[in-house]
Amino acid sequence: MRCLTVLMALWASLVWGVPVAPTPFEKSEFMVLPDSRDIRQYLVALADGHEQARLVPLGDSAGGRPIDALLVSSSPAFLQAQRPEPGKATVMVLAAQHGNEPAGAEAVQQLARELLSGEHDGLLARLNLVLVAMANPDGRDLSRRHNANDDNTNIDYVALAAGETRLLVNALHRFDPDLVYDSHESGIWKRQLTREQGWLTDVETQFEVGNNPNIDGPLRDYTEHHLLPALIRRVTLEGLEAAPYRGEITRLGQGVARGGLGITNLRNYAALQGRVSVLIESRLDHKAGSYATPRNIAERVRKQHLALLTLLRLTADEASRLVPLTRRARTGWRSQAENGRTLWMDIRFERNPEQPELWLPLVRMTDGERRFHAFINQNRIMAGEPVTLPPAYAVTRERERMARWLHHHHIRFSTLSAPQVVRAERLLIEALLPPIERRTGVREKWRVQVASQAGSVRLGPGDLLVPMDQPLAPLAALMLDPRSVNALYQEAGWSWLAPGDFPVFPVWPTAPDVRK
Repeated sequence: MRCLTVLMALWASLVWGVPVAPTPFEKSEFMVLPDSRDIRQYLVALADGHEQARLVPLGDSAGGRPIDALLVSSSPAFLQAQRPEPGKATVMVLAAQHGNEPAGAEAVQQLARELLSGEHDGLLARLNLVLVAMANPDGRDLSRRHNANDDNTNIDYVALAAGETRLLVNALHRFDPDLVYDSHESGIWKRQLTREQGWLTDVETQFEVGNNPNIDGPLRDYTEHHLLPALIRRVTLEGLEAAPYRGEITRLGQGVARGGLGITNLRNYAALQGRVSVLIESRLDHKAGSYATPRNIAERVRKQHLALLTLLRLTADEASRLVPLTRRARTGWRSQAENGRTLWMDIRFERNPEQPELWLPLVRMTDGERRFHAFINQNRIMAGEPVTLPPAYAVTRERERMARWLHHHHIRFSTLSAPQVVRAERLLIEALLPPIERRTGVREKWRVQVASQAGSVRLGPGDLLVPMDQPLAPLAALMLDPRSVNALYQEAGWSWLAPGDFPVFPVWPTAPDVRK
């Protein structure tokens, strides 16, 4: 069967008249995962051998391994300028942010081969693709989740401490995609659920979209209530069981919700930029199982491939609605509040009173019996502490470091060269409270009690002003304002939260100058 699949790939190339070699994984008959060097050599060969492909270097990993984007398109203008085109969606696919979740990377290579062979109903005429097959080549070669510096780049999108995260953020701005697709796998074996309680999770694929309440209102409504259900429905109709994302189940009786609300992950970070953002998490089979290929990798790649192809077809079908919606959101953010300018600083999940329990399937380890179990349904999203987006924020501490951080995020700012008096909302931290609940594997946030006081403040040379009349304003405000659960100061290495006046605060129209 494995030989037949490889022969079918070669046959498809001949039928379409464009010879495209099988991927390294296909050449091994799905038995050996190639390392990052072999994958890059394959991508280079695709780009060199086909006018519809171009390989763009993005930078190097912490371990010195190259990270590239393979552009695949029927449009010479897109391949040359690398910018969005009218009426045609640009889709950016990131695979293997976690190096020990390899199926997505193999599915991306397979899909690139098929598209360059002319398969899939002229999809390239309807989409421009940016394929990052290996977002974490260190993790791939080291067989681990993190990069060579032990950074978890998947949750680094606020601090941007890792070079890999910074280069991926640069890629978002370079290619300006309308839709971002983040590919993951999740193991069915869990330490407490399986080893202590005897159960395995039983989800084939689950999907999530940007769900932070501060995402552009019309964009969030479209992805939440239209695109996500349509994707789940289509994948299921293709024969692969799909469900909304419920988070990681680690023990019986726990609470389940959705994908995290924070902007440290790519999904919400990209959505706060005004992009449609979709995450897939597919089943990573247990090591102890009996499969035709190592750890069922051929089947896992098939599922990732099916899901990705289905998403691309859906995006092409939705382009007339999706493209103008996301491009408007990237230039003119509107919150879901009536005034269109309100941000919610405190966001969290709570138990859903309308559906307090969810029944989800698990498989018993000893005999493989599938049973449904009740879990506390905590998928109700609560948004509190509303703040009107101010004209700007002032930064008066570690200004050079903050300037570098803002630059990495592509957030526009200015550095004062002379004293300036501004009308400000001084923020006074009154108390820091620990998280209400500490959950294993979840980074809980400090709860910050803040009082505000209006008045005039004299800023000095070197202080920074970050205007909020820019496309990234909501993202910038949520990371700069200490009242936000997504604030930079919740991240390691930015321990600014302490009782007293805070050195970053909203400013309003300039007040009359007050000379010393």
